[in-house]
This record gives sequence, structure tokens and C-alpha cells, in this order.
Amino acid sequence: MLNLLNLNYLKMKSNFVGNLKKFFAATILIAIAFGCSQKQKELSFTSTDSGLKYRFYVENQDSTKVKLNDIVTVYMNYRTQDSVLFKGGQNKIPFQVIPKFDGDLMQGILMMHNGDSATFAMGTKVFFCDMMGYPEVPAEFTGKNELFFDVKVVDIKPENEMQKASRLALEERKNNEQLEINKFLSENQITVAPTASGLYYIVVTEGTGAQAVAGQKVKVHYTGKFLNGEKFDSSYDRNKPIEFQLGTGSVIPGWDEAVAMMKEGGKARLIIPSKIGYGDQDRGPIKAYTPLTFDVELVEVEK
Repeated sequence: MLNLLNLNYLKMKSNFVGNLKKFFAATILIAIAFGCSQKQKELSFTSTDSGLKYRFYVENQDSTKVKLNDIVTVYMNYRTQDSVLFKGGQNKIPFQVIPKFDGDLMQGILMMHNGDSATFAMGTKVFFCDMMGYPEVPAEFTGKNELFFDVKVVDIKPENEMQKASRLALEERKNNEQLEINKFLSENQITVAPTASGLYYIVVTEGTGAQAVAGQKVKVHYTGKFLNGEKFDSSYDRNKPIEFQLGTGSVIPGWDEAVAMMKEGGKARLIIPSKIGYGDQDRGPIKAYTPLTFDVELVEVEK
């Protein structure tokens, strides 16, 4: 079904774009959420060696400090300098502290103690492309150089044995993913080189129609399979291609990249690693760190 293809990214757009609320000043948001003084609001940011910027309003050096793999509960708001994207209010957000790369938001969380409040700033490209897996920064954020995360830690707990077992199993899947891809390539005698993102794009039929361009609506037929050949979804079974706007993050990054390489009438086989697929979260039958194959046909490009 369609939601298997774009659930993660539609949900993300709902949080970060659909809830965009104009005309909220950043200083007002911080004052409401964290009760900081005017003097604190004017403090400049400090930067880590990796480039993550931070500014603390409350520091509880004597309380429990966040550690790697802890389960942390926070209040959080996301915003640009002049617009609120998501206002968490008093909704508590729990998550496990597992950094993806040096300089991501989790590095900032690891600097905090229970009861601390702070704002972290990171480049828009770093957040959307490196942390969230977008192929490019969404058009809505053109001209926005940074995103700001207002965070207050309200609870810290160490992971329990069940959570630890789940994390270790996830790490094993992550470590084995490229081995699975290499085995699939060898068994199927696929010799094409991956793109910079890791996408394997194999031409089946060259298209002769219009080139798909970012921003245009396209219709695409597809069959999605796991590397073992098991089919998990197909638009052909419904006799209805899916429609989406190319290059807007409404589909997984590997799709946006691949379809932009096609012409109307073309067919291709894609091998998509999880970093440009469904990432590190389970999505229905698609488990975290699962590489996928798609046979795709570009049926129509909007004129």
C-alpha cells in the first residue's frame, strides 16, 4: 500500500512543515517554555568541535547526567529563527540516547543533566540530510540556515535488559546490512557502482519521454521486495500507479533520487540501503536497517 512507501516522510512533513506556525518570535517561545530572563535570551551560543551549537538556561551540575543509551524524557520545541515548527508544550517525549553521528542532536542531549534546559542549533542541511535522511533540504526551508531545538530534561532512566537486548539486536542488523547487500549483488551478478548516497540504479528499459524534474508530479508503478525475493507491496496488484511530487521528501530518499534519473516510459531496478530507505525504525513489515529492491516504471510526468 502507499503508506508503506511514504509513511515516514509524510509523518515528518506533518511535524516539521504541516504544523508550521508563522509569527512566533524565538525569544517569546523560549521565555514561555523555559522561563529564562532577558539577559539569558541575549547570551550567544557556544559550539562543540563537531559544530553543534548550544546555549544553556538551567544547569543542574549536581543532578543525574545523561549517559549513552539512557532513556530520557524531555519537553521539546523545534523552530527556525522566526517560525515555530513543532511546539511540544507539556507533552513529554521519551527516547533512547543513541547518536547517529558526531554533532547530531543526541550529542547535545548527552551534555545535559536532569532538570537542565537548553537550546541547540544545527545547520538545516545537517538536520534534514544527515540526521533525518532527506535527499535535500525541503524547499520550505530555502534561506533558513539553522534549526533550533529548545529542550528541557524531565527524567533520566538507564535502559533495562529488554531495551538493551533490543538495542544490541538493532546494532547487529546495522552491522550486517552491507554484507547482505554485497551477497545479493554477487548472487545476482550486479556490477553497477552505487551512487554517492548508496543507491544501486539498474536500467531495465530506457525511457523516451519527458525527464522527471524535482517539483513535478509523477506517476510510478512499482513492486517492492526484500533481498530474499519476498514481495511486500506492489502498485501493479492494485492496477494503480502512485502519484507524488518529486523531490519534496514525500517518498523515501532513494526514490526521489532514482526517479529523477528516469524519463517517462523508463523502467529500472533499485537496490536501496536503509539510510536512503526506511532507516533505523520499523515500518510495518519493513524492519530497521533493511535494504530493499524496487522494480519501478515511470508511467507519466506531469506536463
